[in-house]
Amino acid sequence: MIKLIHNFKKKCFKSNKDIISKKLAIQSFGNVSQRIGSDLFVIKPTGVDLKKIKSNDLVIIEISTGEIVKSKFKPSSDTETHRILYKSYPQIKGIAHAHPIFLTSWAQTGKSIPNLGTTHSDFWQKDIPITKELKKFEIKKNYELNTGKAIINTLIQKKLDPDYCPGILSRYHGAFAWGNSSDESVKNLEAMELIAELAFYTTIIGYKKKISKNIIDKHFFRKHGKNKYYGQ
Repeated sequence: MIKLIHNFKKKCFKSNKDIISKKLAIQSFGNVSQRIGSDLFVIKPTGVDLKKIKSNDLVIIEISTGEIVKSKFKPSSDTETHRILYKSYPQIKGIAHAHPIFLTSWAQTGKSIPNLGTTHSDFWQKDIPITKELKKFEIKKNYELNTGKAIINTLIQKKLDPDYCPGILSRYHGAFAWGNSSDESVKNLEAMELIAELAFYTTIIGYKKKISKNIIDKHFFRKHGKNKYYGQ
């Protein structure tokens, strides 16, 4: 078990470095976590310079209780958001959060990202959703936990399966993406940022007609579902 935890820490450490190298985050902004088994996950410590710590310095958290499993560092301030997502969706194995330029710009408008083309459709069948605004009491107390609950409530209300909606905008905040591993969650966040950028320029250039459902479904289901066949 010790070796398994060590390997997951190394994997998650690399994923946290990746959001910097992929220009999805600056300084110590952003965080990536990785599930370990059914009731643990590992996450980046809060406010650290990744160049000055080692993979073993990442923090392990119990999903059911939120308790820290022996660490000299405090976990990311967004830990409770990650924890409630893991607790609610056992299929989620990795989560990435950051404030990249285009995704955060959309989040700050309070608008979802419309599906305007096939690149979007390769990952999301519908618009990339955005959470509702948190109420004053939700901000004042348990803010990070309530951020996670807002994500979950949005998925439930829109009847979205997290397996087919690999990320969401957190209103006025940034973006969260997830996947089968910490590495996949970062890749989904990277794709999400590209889609946000494409949607931004498309709306500036202007369009007369949105993409048809037929081509959306074709691109989505050739990559997802039991009959998927796509690969470049």
